[in-house]
Amino acid sequence: MWLILAGGTPVLFVIAFGLIGVATAARYAWAPGDGRIGHVVGLATAVVLASIAGFAADLMAVSVNVTGNPEWASSPELPLIVLAGVGESMSPLILGFSLVAVTALLTAVGLRRAPGPALG
Repeated sequence: MWLILAGGTPVLFVIAFGLIGVATAARYAWAPGDGRIGHVVGLATAVVLASIAGFAADLMAVSVNVTGNPEWASSPELPLIVLAGVGESMSPLILGFSLVAVTALLTAVGLRRAPGPALG
């Protein structure tokens, strides 16, 4: 829950795309079929790109908020404030890449269960 709060709105897109990707990969693992692998790869790619975009958006929010607050900008605690912000900015990457890892694992199960060459 903390990762969702720390990551802000961009995390919601990562979670939405990621859950759709996991569900699609689970369906592929359960019943591998021709033509489904491209859909899984496309969704995983969307999750990776949304994670990177979320990370960038969160970094931008940190830089705008720190520089826009004169008290923070002149504080001797500035390095710790920025470090905390960068840490929170990692939330979309952590959640997104975790969901992609689950998607990849389920896809690997589907590839193993597929009757013929699934990629060709």
